Formats: sequence, C-alpha cells, structure tokens
Amino acid sequence: MQPSDAKAKQLRESIRDVIRQFRCSDTALANQPHGEISFPEVHIIEFLGDRKPCMMRELAEYLLVAVNTVTSIVDKLEQKQLVRRERDETDRRIVMVQLTDKGREAYQGILEARLNACRAMLTPLNEDEQDIFMVLMRKIAREGSATNG
Repeated sequence: MQPSDAKAKQLRESIRDVIRQFRCSDTALANQPHGEISFPEVHIIEFLGDRKPCMMRELAEYLLVAVNTVTSIVDKLEQKQLVRRERDETDRRIVMVQLTDKGREAYQGILEARLNACRAMLTPLNEDEQDIFMVLMRKIAREGSATNG
C-alpha cells in the first residue's frame, strides 16, 4: 500500500525535526574541550571512531564529497592532532587515516553526546514503544540502504 501524500509530508516534518535535534547536538560538539571542531570534522571523527582506520576515498564516500574536500578537512584535523595519516607499507599510494589518542578522546565525547541525544528522543516512549520504534527504524534503515545502494 502506497503511503498518502499527507503522511509523507508529516514524516518529512518529523525527520526535519529529528535532524534539527542532531544538528543542535553537533553545535554543542563543535565547542568541546579539545578545541573547536567543524561539523564535517565531527562526522569524520565519529566515522573513524566507529570503524578502523580507513582510506581518504572511504571518508569522501561517507561524507558524499570529493576526495580533495576530505583532504582539506583531514589536514585541519591533523593540525589539531586529532588524526594522523599513514601510508600503507605494501602500496605507498594508499593513505590510511586514523584517530590519535587525542582524537579518540574527542570521539568519546562525541559518542556520549550522540547517545544523550538518542536517549532524549527515546525518553517520551515507554519500553514497549521504544522496542517498536527500534524495529521500525531498523526496517526503514534497511529499506533506505537497499534503495540507495
């Protein structure tokens, strides 16, 4: 069954409100004790913290930007001593980016802020509603992943 335009509009508004809540959380993250961090820098730190070191190309794909854009963001993160680049020993053309100890500290602060934002969103729901919400969110996320490649 195809959802109605009215429901699609309501969903759009709700998603916009949730995104706004996360953007507000991003603003708070940008002024952490480890210095000012831009939104793209927050997203790179979070991406690297959630995964192992990765190539610049992977960061660019994640942020949906060109590699040269990621290069300038990583340059700034390197100046702030939050990440470091290392060339692959077997193929010197491959540059891996990873968090430094200071970057892992920043990641922990970002992760805690993200979890606080998620806790706040779940708070109005009782436990059964939270479980239902999580099932629905996973279903939506899987469908989105399937249609967006």
